[in-house]
Amino acid sequence: MSRVRDAVLLLMMVATTACATGQYQPLAGAAREEVEQLKDNVYRVEYSVSSFTSQSQLDAYLQRRCAELTLREGYDIFHLAQRADVLAFSRRTSMTVTMYKGQKPVWADDVYDARDVLARSAVVLSGD
Repeated sequence: MSRVRDAVLLLMMVATTACATGQYQPLAGAAREEVEQLKDNVYRVEYSVSSFTSQSQLDAYLQRRCAELTLREGYDIFHLAQRADVLAFSRRTSMTVTMYKGQKPVWADDVYDARDVLARSAVVLSGD
């Protein structure tokens, strides 16, 4: 009986470790329900991670996915709104992303330059 218990404990430790070390999944690997077009320049974008991943890490992953989508669709900057968070066995956040062409207005703190976001996140991801 102790062998079974030890095996179960070992499996639980391996599973927990695998969940805790989540890595960024690029936009190209996103499922259809994770990126939904609402209008020409408006999307709903969702990102999910294990419950062991911090909210700040999830936010960074979501922001990177939005930057990739912005550039893929031919835009330069994006605005995030209508946040929805779910925490259960996993952590999931979705936001509405509105994309624009041109340079980021200096006064707009809630508008992100897609290239800047990708450059910042590349530095962070390479430091892992």
